[in-house]
Amino acid sequence: MPRRLLPSCGAGADAPGAAVNSDALLQLDAELFLLVNRLDAPAWELVAGYGTQLGNGALLALLLLLGLRLFDRRRFPKNFLLIGLAMAVAGLASTALKAATNRPRPLREPVFELNQEPTRRRVLAGGLPVYEYALGSPELATLAPSLKVIGPRLKYRSFPSGHAVAAFALAAGLIYAFRGRRRWLFLLPAGFVGLSRVACGVHFPLDVLGGAALGSAVSVGFLRLFEIFHGLASTPRPPAPREFGGPTRVMMVVGEASADLYGARILEALRRREPGLEAFGIGGERLKRSGLTAHGDAAQLEIVGFTGVLTSLRTIVRLYRRMLALLREARPDVLLCIDLPDFNSMLALQARARGVPVLFDISPQFWAWRSGRINKLAGRISKMIVAFPFEAPYYERAGVPVAFHGHPLLEGLEPHHASRERALAHFGLDAKRRTCVLAPGSRRSEWKHNVGPLFDAAAQLQRELPDLQFAVPLAPQASEERMQRAAAEAGITILCTRGDNYDLFRSSDFGLLCSGTATLEAALAKLPMLIFYRGNWINAILGKLVVKIDRIGLPNIVLGGDSPAYPELLQHRASARGLAQQALTLLRDQAALARLSDAGARVRMQLTGGATSDAVADDILTLARTRPPPQLNPPQRKQGDVPSDFRYATRLKTENRKEHHRLLRLFPIRNLPDRFR
Repeated sequence: MPRRLLPSCGAGADAPGAAVNSDALLQLDAELFLLVNRLDAPAWELVAGYGTQLGNGALLALLLLLGLRLFDRRRFPKNFLLIGLAMAVAGLASTALKAATNRPRPLREPVFELNQEPTRRRVLAGGLPVYEYALGSPELATLAPSLKVIGPRLKYRSFPSGHAVAAFALAAGLIYAFRGRRRWLFLLPAGFVGLSRVACGVHFPLDVLGGAALGSAVSVGFLRLFEIFHGLASTPRPPAPREFGGPTRVMMVVGEASADLYGARILEALRRREPGLEAFGIGGERLKRSGLTAHGDAAQLEIVGFTGVLTSLRTIVRLYRRMLALLREARPDVLLCIDLPDFNSMLALQARARGVPVLFDISPQFWAWRSGRINKLAGRISKMIVAFPFEAPYYERAGVPVAFHGHPLLEGLEPHHASRERALAHFGLDAKRRTCVLAPGSRRSEWKHNVGPLFDAAAQLQRELPDLQFAVPLAPQASEERMQRAAAEAGITILCTRGDNYDLFRSSDFGLLCSGTATLEAALAKLPMLIFYRGNWINAILGKLVVKIDRIGLPNIVLGGDSPAYPELLQHRASARGLAQQALTLLRDQAALARLSDAGARVRMQLTGGATSDAVADDILTLARTRPPPQLNPPQRKQGDVPSDFRYATRLKTENRKEHHRLLRLFPIRNLPDRFR
């Protein structure tokens, strides 16, 4: 009887023993195929014929989309994109393997010795055709008199089964992403798809097994490779016991200049409460001066927009991996995240999966865009500190512990000079001239887009108003030499300042400010200003698609209303000519300047503040104390022991049943048996 062998790989594949083993395997494969294929119950043929389409990649993607949207909305659409991408990679691997093996379908398999014309043709309900072919092999005809094909008559590229690859890739991805014993039920529909491919006569059992193995391995391997970035399998855990005693260890990750200032104040407040406290992570110059052991510079993460992420992706990944290593090795008691919502959101999930409490300070601007981030953060952080009072109810509805301690910008926001004249003298400015503040932003990407048009606009202003003098408040990492060079090219004279921005804003007459925290500080100083922003045109287009509010300046957002209180110019409207014309109109209208100054007073009425850093420091130490003390002689895990989460819940039992439930609410643990609740 002729035999058709699968192509072999390896030096030993041509040996006689290998050929015999392959021959026996394929013989068994053909016999199993006939045993399944010969089932001719009408109901089974109907179910298998139509049910096999569940392995179609497009249909599976649609079912995945609907299922995750309904039952895993908190992680949607990230979960859909990741599992869908894993399925696509598995499909590419399947296509490549099909081309490499080129195994014929059962209809063209020589071992059956089929006549290529069907002996019988019939139609199932719904119009699905069924073809039956008589077997020419007497040996195999004892198992089944004919070979049956339901649906299309496929002839080539049998190994592996593409439908099985897609179905098992999806099942493996869902098993990877979910927890609990019921997740293994996802294998049932995948197994049905594989069985139906054999029943329909288009694949051998070996094709299905190969497809199942390939789809599962590629899907899990792909998801596992990028687990540290997406965290689908990183389930938040209760606070883990401290590994050893000693001082409290706080890991801090902060973003731009304002976050660096807030972080420095919090660290100083922590040191006042616990002088021996250890702090490490990512920070700027202020945090380093306050005692942070820096493992990365915050300036490297000053990124704006989608294009900024792409151009800095290598740096982001390197710092992120470094922070993960720090989580594993330094084992902090608390992770404090300030700003950097996407970077810190990924890091927070990995920290919670290791039993490290996470305090997130300064909420992401979910009210402006990507409101779904609240639900994503719900399972990743232990507590959120918001800067605006209207943000707190959103987190409360999402079940996230939240606190509002006032806006951190108001802490210590007091003038250092008694009068305007003394403040201007401190900065080296002429009190007899009007002062215009030029603020191009605190990030390097903002300087690139804003400095040229801003300084050209200042030159046009000076030609119209010769008495104007210009001051530029510099971010800690900004280069004064670069600013002076750009000013010389524009033909203006500027005075660069560092620190005491509040005094500069209070003593100035007008400001051209890039949107950011500086605009809020200027509003609190009652500085009349024009808010502008320029960025990459790709980011501008994407921003129009996703941003849900009609203004970008923080003072305008705080004040609300039908129209912005402070004028705003964006992108092409924020050209040198546009900025100069709008500023000239305002500077020549005293009533307009008075209205802008009054708007600043209304901004201060909307915000509250005080000892914000002290309150946040107390929250950090409270979270650190929720971790159980170190175990001097931790018990060794033995085979058959209950999982550590179960042992931990058991230790929480007290004689007072109400106290027991209170502790479980404090340390929520998922998937506990009823006997532990």
